[in-house]
Amino acid sequence: MSAPGRPSGTFEVLKVRDFALLWSGQSISSLGDGVFTIALALAALEIGRSPIDLAYVLAARAVPSVCFALLGGVAVDRVPRRLAMLTSDAVRGAAVGVVAVLMARHELQLWELIVMSGIFGTADAFFGPASMSVLPELLDGHLLVQGNALSQMSGQLTQGLIGPAAGGLIVGVIGFAWSFGIDAISFAVSAVCLLAMRIRTKRTERHGTAFFEAMEGINYVRSQRWLIASLLGAALANFVGMTPLTVLLPLLVRDVLHGSTLSLGLVFAAGGAAGVIASLVVARMGSPRRRVIAVWTAYAAGGLAIGGMAFARSVWVVGLLSGMEIGLFVYGDVLWVAMMQQLVPREVLGRVSSLVYLLAFSLGPVGMLLGGAAATGIGVRKTLLFSGLVSGLICLIVLLVPGVRDPERPDRPPARRDEGVPHGSGSRSD
Repeated sequence: MSAPGRPSGTFEVLKVRDFALLWSGQSISSLGDGVFTIALALAALEIGRSPIDLAYVLAARAVPSVCFALLGGVAVDRVPRRLAMLTSDAVRGAAVGVVAVLMARHELQLWELIVMSGIFGTADAFFGPASMSVLPELLDGHLLVQGNALSQMSGQLTQGLIGPAAGGLIVGVIGFAWSFGIDAISFAVSAVCLLAMRIRTKRTERHGTAFFEAMEGINYVRSQRWLIASLLGAALANFVGMTPLTVLLPLLVRDVLHGSTLSLGLVFAAGGAAGVIASLVVARMGSPRRRVIAVWTAYAAGGLAIGGMAFARSVWVVGLLSGMEIGLFVYGDVLWVAMMQQLVPREVLGRVSSLVYLLAFSLGPVGMLLGGAAATGIGVRKTLLFSGLVSGLICLIVLLVPGVRDPERPDRPPARRDEGVPHGSGSRSD
């Protein structure tokens, strides 16, 4: 039985007003992003007409999100996290809106699509750590797994399931401009929900430079063996497996299997459906006792599903394997994010969150470019097989690294503000 006044059950966390507003706004925004994801890939192929052009567009979004990740973490630990999310929504909405206008006028060129992707990725670098860090300010510790699970569920349902399917249909029936326009509108809805929140963030009094504060986050990550080992393993696995898949999957469906735009949307949607199921499983069952083993075993199995796509002879098989891959990764991600939110001191959570993204996806843009180049050189199927098998093996090796399973220790003490963090800053309330 839960404590009096505390939400319990799979959806009871939505009774927390500010979380419900955040969740609602992000659900609408994720729906727009789901439409945007499929439209961006198809627009790049339509304008550029080659695998490497698609890789350029996708990498243009990924490069600034990596390059500015640490700066984004410093910023969200300095300013109210809601303000950081509002600014990011405004910038991304404006960028996508400009592309929608250019598409409607039939004036969009490849370089303009690349520039828009770069602006979008820069704003992502600030939104990511802010959204991850704000959750512990809205929810008690025992609700973090459930809150993250519901956030993942809505993201997979809208961005992974409904959005891509709708995006493929919208592009095929009424064109690209509407796809980008819908995403721009969704950012406006998200901003309204953020403005309605009553959150009052505890700020930290800063006595050092941005560089000093960035070093605080770096030193904390270095002091935690489980964290640094996991991030290095994730960086390699993502470089080999996940990031090339963003290029390889559209090529497999469109060029190898000769599927339609709707078929590609349905493949993305299959992954979204599996992600919804995985999120509901975590929300219902909570964190397993051996959560580190569960996380990395799920990631390894997801890599094997990527490798299995190399043997697919129909779009339906690709959709099934994509669903397995996304479902396993979502299961692991929900457990991982909640574990980090519980163990990392809140005062450095923004910077640590940005470092997680920076290290885990630092090689992502290179992986996208190499994935496109490998697909051109040796073929899509061989590239998928190599990517999946190697990334799965890396995930299993991570479990053998000393210290990586430290969070499973029952005697692990709660996170402290000064654990692995230099002294020199005090906190005050607004």
